[in-house]
Amino acid sequence: MQLICGVHGVGKTVFAKKLCQKLLLEYYSASELIKKMANREVCDYKKVRCVSDNQELLLRALSEINNTQYILDGHLCLVSTQNKIERISYGIFRTMDIESIYIVVDVPEKIQQRLRNRDKQIWNIGFIALFQQEEFACAKCLAEKKNIPLKIIYGNKEVDKCSFLEKENIILPIKPEFAKKILSEKKKYEYRKRLCKKEVKKIYIYATSPIKMLIGEVDVVNKLSMSKEKLWQETQKYAGITKKFYDQYFESQDRASAYRIGKVRKYRVPVALDSIGIEYVPQSFIYVGELGLC
Repeated sequence: MQLICGVHGVGKTVFAKKLCQKLLLEYYSASELIKKMANREVCDYKKVRCVSDNQELLLRALSEINNTQYILDGHLCLVSTQNKIERISYGIFRTMDIESIYIVVDVPEKIQQRLRNRDKQIWNIGFIALFQQEEFACAKCLAEKKNIPLKIIYGNKEVDKCSFLEKENIILPIKPEFAKKILSEKKKYEYRKRLCKKEVKKIYIYATSPIKMLIGEVDVVNKLSMSKEKLWQETQKYAGITKKFYDQYFESQDRASAYRIGKVRKYRVPVALDSIGIEYVPQSFIYVGELGLC
């Protein structure tokens, strides 16, 4: 079996059918097999009522296919009726004789436009981005566990990697008073006792209580870490806080750290975390890819 995966609207079915013609293989759609086995609709416009039950139906349907050489068009993650992104258990794929995995990807904006044109539905770009990143992470994990090739298809061509799939940004919780200073460009350094390890391009600003929303994003120029006094000397002009507050914050630290902030973009409408598939508030930070919220 050749497994073709990807999020809704990415164009995986078109690719799968072209690959069928090229390899002279039969084509099967996981959703159609499940629906036929259940003898009813099993989702409400892309939102699955019971992910685990549906996959058991898929296994039953696949067991009735005599030929082992075919292409299966399906998903590794699904959206529940609670609008949560859920990974399909590895146990479902353990018994499948998968020779290779193709994951079809595209930039979130194109996927959003495709879904709008095809289904007259408007999906949040940030949610699409996270959905696609999760699907890609599942594909990598499955390929590693089964020791089979993973092929990334972008623009109908196989590629080594896609930058929009990489988690090169972070969501950072910041108190509203400081978040507003950042977005007004009065504060160009965000101080932290601990910085993220990766070199990140962008910070998505999550204003904490009482706002509890993403209110903007900023480019990261670089990360700074040095003695407390030296960092203050270098950053005090655009610190956005008093020296007293700074000293109190780093009181128990030998060194101080900060993100140096570049270009600022304030959102016209704040964005709730759950609207982009994140069901919890980050305590320090979380890595994300490009969310496309501007």
